[in-house]
Amino acid sequence: MARPTPARASKLTAEERNLEKEADELRRKEKELERQLKMLPAKLEARRSKEKELARLRAHTASPAISLNGARGARSQKLAGKRRPLPVRELQNARIKFLVLCLILTTIGFLLWRALP
Repeated sequence: MARPTPARASKLTAEERNLEKEADELRRKEKELERQLKMLPAKLEARRSKEKELARLRAHTASPAISLNGARGARSQKLAGKRRPLPVRELQNARIKFLVLCLILTTIGFLLWRALP
């Protein structure tokens, strides 16, 4: 049994339409990729300039390798005279050490005074 010719024609036209849709989709994707390719150098340049600016800013705000009494030079916004106070725990430890050393010094002085004739 032979197929009628109109069925073949409709199959071919449906396949041709599908191929045309795919071709249109490929053309659209190609145009989008070309547009992105044209914009890519500008984006890369913007990213490089932003990274350079951030690096310059970090270098400007970083402390120098050698610091004199915590002064950071002309770049610093801090006042040179003000220092951060010690935490309470460290302050207590420092006082205890001072008292123990004073007690040891007093004991040594007392033993030396008693040893003298």
